[in-house]
Amino acid sequence: MKGWKLVETAIFIGLFFYVTYDLVSGFSQYSWETVSGKGFVSDFFDPISQKKEYYKSILAVIGIFIPIFTIWEIFVFLFSQFRNKEYPQAGWGKISAILRRTSLEYQPTFLASTLGGLIPKILMIDVFWHWLPWFQKYSFFTITFTWYNWIYALLAWELTTWLWHFGAHRIRIFWCLHSPHHAPQEFNMTVAWVHFFAEGYYTTVLQLFILMILGINPAMLVVIMSFEVMWGTLIHAGERSLKTGRLGITRFFVMTPSHHRVHHGRNPLYLDTNFCTLLPFWDWVFGTLQPLRDEVKLEYGITRKVVVTNFWDFYFGEIFLLAHDLKRAHGVKNKLLYVIMPPGWSADGPDHTAAKSRKDFLATHPGLSLAKKRTQFTNFFVTLARKVAH
Repeated sequence: MKGWKLVETAIFIGLFFYVTYDLVSGFSQYSWETVSGKGFVSDFFDPISQKKEYYKSILAVIGIFIPIFTIWEIFVFLFSQFRNKEYPQAGWGKISAILRRTSLEYQPTFLASTLGGLIPKILMIDVFWHWLPWFQKYSFFTITFTWYNWIYALLAWELTTWLWHFGAHRIRIFWCLHSPHHAPQEFNMTVAWVHFFAEGYYTTVLQLFILMILGINPAMLVVIMSFEVMWGTLIHAGERSLKTGRLGITRFFVMTPSHHRVHHGRNPLYLDTNFCTLLPFWDWVFGTLQPLRDEVKLEYGITRKVVVTNFWDFYFGEIFLLAHDLKRAHGVKNKLLYVIMPPGWSADGPDHTAAKSRKDFLATHPGLSLAKKRTQFTNFFVTLARKVAH
């Protein structure tokens, strides 16, 4: 096992330098081509003007913004490590310390994205667009390009995001696919790369079906998906890139890095909250909105102990645990319940679900609950509406 760990570490070190070099050199060349009128200019406009393949324009937007975000954060991390005064000042001791810290920070995300994170995420958009005509047959109507329909389309997209994301946390078989995204114990933009290779496909089916029934114009999805993927990467920015991540007053209107850091927290207060990507609206409606509280220091990761430098535990650990529970469960009913009930549910009891942990925590820390504030906020608008009506 120790030998495999060394092999895994060696693979990561090679991947880290190769991917970082590839990102920097590829982005530099692409930027030079863009300045000369090719590159991003042709990649974005040619699919629209020539073949009407709008999804390729989405990929062009992703292709330029994600490297910018990622290169910046990796640069900030490495710069901070070389300036770390706790490390030896020179020689192999300093290099060894930097490599160990880099491994803890990036090994799980780089290995997971190589196996099945970044590439399937890009392919998912391709699949999304190719499956679109089939799902359009179920549309009862299609909205037009008015300003209020844009708001409707954005809210509809965010509703589908909330639904699949909520299910990924509350249905254990889906949590097995989603958990690698939450397993990293360090938070940075490469965490956005980490998804189980099969997850994007079932979420695409769910989102497309609902969006078409709601009459969303496919052309609107081009714009919304572009913003969603870019913003979905940015909100994974860690404290080194954006210290508080609250983004000032905008935190009341959009999901910020601060919100998403909470979503990745394993503290009882933060479990199963902030499922949306762009707007906090549906989290507010469904009672899952949770701002970062300064008195509750964030701890990233999932609630069980994970060895993040062990790829098998990090990527497949929840699947192994589910298989173990299914093996020892008595009867078909209990086996089925282990598959569809929330993570932490037990046929033998007691349950250790996220909902129970959060409820128990708030019972002893009532001042941190948003329920009272949310009720006061709702009552304010109800009272205001009654005054206006009279």
